Amino acid sequence: MKNEYFGSGEPNLGQFGNLLIGMGKFDDAEKYYRRLLKELPDNHQDIAPCYSGLGIVAFNKGSYNLSLHHHHQALKIFQRTLGSNHPHLCDTHNCLGSAYKSKGKYKLALKSHKKALVIYQEAFGDDHRDLAICFSNMGNIYHEEKKYSKALICHQKALNIWQKYLPVDHPHLGSAHNNLANVHSSLGHYNYALQHYNRSLEIKSKCLPSQHPSIANTLKNISDAYEHIGKLQQALSYLKQAATIYDQTLSPNHPYATGIKRDIQRVASQWH
Repeated sequence: MKNEYFGSGEPNLGQFGNLLIGMGKFDDAEKYYRRLLKELPDNHQDIAPCYSGLGIVAFNKGSYNLSLHHHHQALKIFQRTLGSNHPHLCDTHNCLGSAYKSKGKYKLALKSHKKALVIYQEAFGDDHRDLAICFSNMGNIYHEEKKYSKALICHQKALNIWQKYLPVDHPHLGSAHNNLANVHSSLGHYNYALQHYNRSLEIKSKCLPSQHPSIANTLKNISDAYEHIGKLQQALSYLKQAATIYDQTLSPNHPYATGIKRDIQRVASQWH
């Protein structure tokens, strides 16, 4: 099952690159950031955001070591120019945590997300919308560690905060429902899981491009839930929808793209 991770983001020259990332156009975003890095003077304030953008691109392409490298480049600049406890560093800490998690380094991942949470709390108190980013990412780590009660608490906190501050069809809400569903699925609560997955898909279908990888993630998760309750035809249908999106947005060697082809073969062999 695919969890959804977050950073925030502040206005800068790299915002066009952020827009491309939001549309799932990762190659175009990478070209844009690299062009900016060549054109900007060495001490320009947008050098660090460009490295952050490259880190996000690398993460979405499955290049987690490269993602860590770029985010550490950004963090080093931010710490030098802003100090160690500036809220702008939280996005980088969260992105580092997501990359560490993808490499299976859960302690380092949780440490990064908790660092971001503490900075946000010290700067804004306990009721700021960006706290949800940290709670969501921490929930994903606890889920991987099979600490399901902690995971549910974190994801519910994230959902509650975002419901307070965001429009009802904001993509963060779609991801929050996706992540809650993942925990329920791990607990064997497949009906609850499907309710949250379907709400996630409904939201994402309204607010994201039809070929966005995040939609594919939820389609894949819905398939997993149907497979667990023995509805293999439905499971195969959702897998094929997800595979179509991955084929159009990810490289053939991306872990998601190769993994879903194996999933289709496995489910198809069980159904026929």
